[in-house]
Amino acid sequence: MKQSVQVSILGQQFNLRSDAPPEQVHKVARFVEDQISLVTRSGRTVDSLQAAILALLNVSAAHLEGTPASSAPGGADESRRLSRLIEKIEAALG
Repeated sequence: MKQSVQVSILGQQFNLRSDAPPEQVHKVARFVEDQISLVTRSGRTVDSLQAAILALLNVSAAHLEGTPASSAPGGADESRRLSRLIEKIEAALG
């Protein structure tokens, strides 16, 4: 049964509906905020949308690198392309 859980990310409140226990939803929200903080500490981004997108790209790249090539579309080649894309975006912003 889905329940509503309120979390705060970057000072904004979100009401999330999830089947997961509230502790798990809060853990995910903290992880998201931590990832965005890693990006903003680099000083390269100026707005929260850019920071969120870069954080998502970083998490995606880490996920794809940890996924066996046989189960990920494109495998290692896709992961390398994504890493290069992240570098290009960061260079353009900084």
